[in-house]
Amino acid sequence: MIPFLHDVRAGFFLVIALAMLAFICAIAGLGAVMRPIRWSDRKAYR
Repeated sequence: MIPFLHDVRAGFFLVIALAMLAFICAIAGLGAVMRPIRWSDRKAYR
């Protein structure tokens, strides 16, 4: 029973780590797609 619980806990932490990695990649992808105007480029639009 104890090794089974240890495997479940290790799997849980693995899933959490993969979810965090996917979330960070999604935020980075959105930042690249949205492509916000940089402060240096903002003066050219005025």
